[in-house]
Amino acid sequence: MEKESVTGLILAGGTGRRFGSDKARAVVAGRPMIERVYRVVAPVAGTVLLSVRPGQEDYGLPVRRVEDPVEGAGPLAGLLAGLEAAETPWLLAVACDLPFLSEDILRTLLAACRPGLDAVVPRTPDGRLHPLCAAYATTVRPVVAEQLAAGRRALHALLDRLGAVRLVDVPAAPLRNINRPDDLPTDLR
Repeated sequence: MEKESVTGLILAGGTGRRFGSDKARAVVAGRPMIERVYRVVAPVAGTVLLSVRPGQEDYGLPVRRVEDPVEGAGPLAGLLAGLEAAETPWLLAVACDLPFLSEDILRTLLAACRPGLDAVVPRTPDGRLHPLCAAYATTVRPVVAEQLAAGRRALHALLDRLGAVRLVDVPAAPLRNINRPDDLPTDLR
């Protein structure tokens, strides 16, 4: 897929309660996690957005900030902000706590995008779906808005509401997210 058809969205609006601080700033192998994620999203997307809480910074990245429309509503609010701002057919939404993510995984997801699909979601060998690293057709915006308005904030519940979701099998290691400092290998801190 041509990168001009894709808007990247880095989801960074969380409070880092489990991490104990702003995990986007946590350094992994010499770089903040959010910078590592940006460096794999930027080559595959024509534009990169950063979803943040109202008043939150942009981390010095060359991105356009979009604020969550409902504060404290989690990644679903960030996804809606990205869908509302995107001017492309596809939105590639990626959480900021995926420091091992590779450009190859993102290209694999985007290669599976087709007209008529609502989302392309990676599935790891353990059967887990990863909606926080997925491609969403921007036409799903009304469904996301409805879910958020109804207080149904889980992204897995959103996937259940979407009509055409393609699952793409990928290895688990690149989608390993970091929720607590102990999740980081000691040799990469």
